[in-house]
Amino acid sequence: EADDALARVLANPGTDAQKVMRQALRAQYRPRGSLVYDENDPGRWPGSDAPTNAERGAIADAVLASEVNRLRLAYLSHRAAMAPENITVPSFGRAALWAVLCDQEIADACEDDLPPDDLSYLDAADAMIAAHWVGLDGDAAGGDAAAVTTVTGSSKAARDPCFDPAKLRAIRAVVADSDSIEWPADPATALAVRRSVPTWLAKKLIDRHGDFVADRVAASLLRKAPMFGRLNRARQRDPSRLRARLREEGVESVDVFEWRRASELADDAVEGRGEPSESVIGTPTAAAGAFDGAVVFPKNRSPFRLDSWREGWFEVQDLGSQAVASAAIDAVGRSMRWGTSATPRVLDMCAGNGGKTLAMASELSDKLDVGTIDGYVIDAFDVDARRLRHLESNAERAGVSGNVRVVSFEKMRDAARVGNGERPRNGGRDRTPEKKMIRPAKETAASGIAEATTARRRDAPTRGMDSDASESDPRYDLVLCDAPCSSTGAMRRTPSMRWLIAGDVAEWREGASYDTSDDASDDGLDPLRYSSAWGDGDGDGVFAAVNVDEGVGAHASSSLTDGSRGRRADLSLPEVQRRILAKAAGLVRPGGGALVYATCSLLTEENESVRRWFDERFGDEFVPMPFDTSRRPSAPDVAGDVDEDDADEDDADEDGNAMDDGRGARSHDFALRPDLHGCDGFYVARWVRERGPGWDP
Repeated sequence: EADDALARVLANPGTDAQKVMRQALRAQYRPRGSLVYDENDPGRWPGSDAPTNAERGAIADAVLASEVNRLRLAYLSHRAAMAPENITVPSFGRAALWAVLCDQEIADACEDDLPPDDLSYLDAADAMIAAHWVGLDGDAAGGDAAAVTTVTGSSKAARDPCFDPAKLRAIRAVVADSDSIEWPADPATALAVRRSVPTWLAKKLIDRHGDFVADRVAASLLRKAPMFGRLNRARQRDPSRLRARLREEGVESVDVFEWRRASELADDAVEGRGEPSESVIGTPTAAAGAFDGAVVFPKNRSPFRLDSWREGWFEVQDLGSQAVASAAIDAVGRSMRWGTSATPRVLDMCAGNGGKTLAMASELSDKLDVGTIDGYVIDAFDVDARRLRHLESNAERAGVSGNVRVVSFEKMRDAARVGNGERPRNGGRDRTPEKKMIRPAKETAASGIAEATTARRRDAPTRGMDSDASESDPRYDLVLCDAPCSSTGAMRRTPSMRWLIAGDVAEWREGASYDTSDDASDDGLDPLRYSSAWGDGDGDGVFAAVNVDEGVGAHASSSLTDGSRGRRADLSLPEVQRRILAKAAGLVRPGGGALVYATCSLLTEENESVRRWFDERFGDEFVPMPFDTSRRPSAPDVAGDVDEDDADEDDADEDGNAMDDGRGARSHDFALRPDLHGCDGFYVARWVRERGPGWDP
């Protein structure tokens, strides 16, 4: 069953291994569509009973781990198959292994090869799973493999009979003698094979970080991502009570500070590390206790059946994602200079499933409880409304349904009209009423929040959602633009993601030609990446014509039909990001509104390059909002790991002489890396629009 599932993934480029696994594990018997099904050979499969839970775990572990390590396992298996002493060993799937290597430009002379058949893919999958298990058994380290078991508990003795003995011996000989493996000569190709990353990504990592650091970044993308939890301060403000309740429910959790200290000790023990450990706890906004309630679940046990989760005490959220939300709330706090009369209006512009929306609501609820603000409103919008379908129920569970709402496309257009100097439709009121979330009449007793505080927060929405100021100017005190990106920083969370990302989609293509005709087709486009609902070219506000070379507002141009995500297959991700960020800029309140740009990408093209473009094109309206140097992650500056483009633009004048424009000391962006910070890779940059008198960044 594991061979069959992996073979289907290998034979069908673009297939998500997790979806294939879910289908395979639901099967109660051997399906006739299976590659291993042979009605004339019942011995081909050892029975048709549904797999046990232990077998399901072993199958899932084998397939998903082999998918993540696809390129390395295919390379090792192919070397074993082509060794002179093994050339006569059958059932290696040599043609399919060669096809996997050709797909990533590892092999030569691929264009003349015939496509492998189904049986070849099945044999190749069998060889790759064998190579995966041999590596787990410790053979490569020369240890006592017979005494070693995998995380699924299946021993080497139990697994070996599943494979052809000759094939297994050939693979074990290659894996056990890892020091003699001949890796490709080209550095990027060698990195791609050794760390099982796409060749295009290996090249980009080496270009930015150099061979040594690139290897460590790529290696971190192979490790299983930790499961983080975030204390929801709208329900429970005491982190110790959350930890205690999790213990009562039989769930092991580790305080994130303790986890990071343990991780740093382990990392520092690695020979030749070259860079000191960094912690996401050291992000600029963490000093105020933003991560005091964060926990790690070491066993990655699903928490969604726990009463503490059902009652909204915590959410599952990557620590880097929490850092983005904290950076955003810190930005609006600094720009507004919060006081008891402050009622910030926030827009999560590319909200996705609303994770950062709820994280910001948690922090704002905490400030509401202590009297720092008098209320708050968070509007959540996403071009793909399906992604927000669960936000209402999640906000109610989290205790923030009175402050969080999903806003309509018309609401965004009205805000955009004001940003472009037009009058809002119907005096700022939508043609159709917003769908407001109804707050529960009373918090649960387990929430630990005083009733007086709950009542005060319950009244807050009337001061932000329906105020006259909101109607006359629907723009926002904070706009978080967590733009769609390549997700290279989060690849370890989805086994097939690394193979589904096309390298050219992350390239900035200067001067692309655009099809602005009405009959441009959406056929074949990814509905999550290209959505015609984002803008239909009707000339309506910021969702219509935005020329990324000109800007917004007074700089706007009507020469281009909107194409941020719809109908424009020729737009690369950096182009999409610049267009969306330009639109987000028009939704920020002048005179102190904050704008935060974020991605979960590791690529310069999607991060620093977009930030530099915005600094240049919008610098007359948007002032950088720097982070505190003493707490800024130092990943880009350690061991010579510096973005050369940044060094050229920001640190030297036109004659090449060193200069300082303030970015080096107090930068308004920061990056997180999984190898240094333990969380997913993220990038954050922020600005304030038209700073008011007396405002000092």
